Amino acid sequence: MKKTLLICTVAALIAGCTDFRQMYKPGVTRTELNIDQGACNSEAASRYPPRIVTDWVPIFDAQGRVISHRIEQYDINEARRREGARSCMIARGYEWATIPFCKDEQIAGRSFAPVTKLPALTPNICGMRTDRGRVLIDLSKPL
Repeated sequence: MKKTLLICTVAALIAGCTDFRQMYKPGVTRTELNIDQGACNSEAASRYPPRIVTDWVPIFDAQGRVISHRIEQYDINEARRREGARSCMIARGYEWATIPFCKDEQIAGRSFAPVTKLPALTPNICGMRTDRGRVLIDLSKPL
C-alpha cells in the first residue's frame, strides 16, 4: 500500500513539472487577467469571509483513555471562497486550461518573446519558466 502511494505521489509530482493550469480567456492581457482575478477574489472574500473554527482533538493511549489533546484551527469558508472566485471567473468568460511547459528541443537555442495577449490555445503555445515566473510563448513566432 505504501509503495503504491509513493509511486502515485512521484507520478503526480513529475506530471506537475510538464504543464500548469490557470484560468484562461483568449484575447485578454496578463494585466486584465490579474484585475479580473483580484475582483473575483474580493467578491468571494466579501461573500464568504474567514470563519475560523477551533477543534479539540483527543489523544488516546493504548488502553483507549484520553491522555492529552491537540488544538486544530481552520477556516470553514475557505472552500466556498475558492469556489466563489472560480465561479466568478467562469461568469467573466474564463475557463481552466492546462498549458504544457516548452520542451528543450522545442526551444533549441531560439529566442521567443512572451505573448502579451492570451492567444487561442494551439499546440504552438507553451509555457517557459523565467526568473520572473511563467510566461507563455508562441513557438511559431521566434525572434
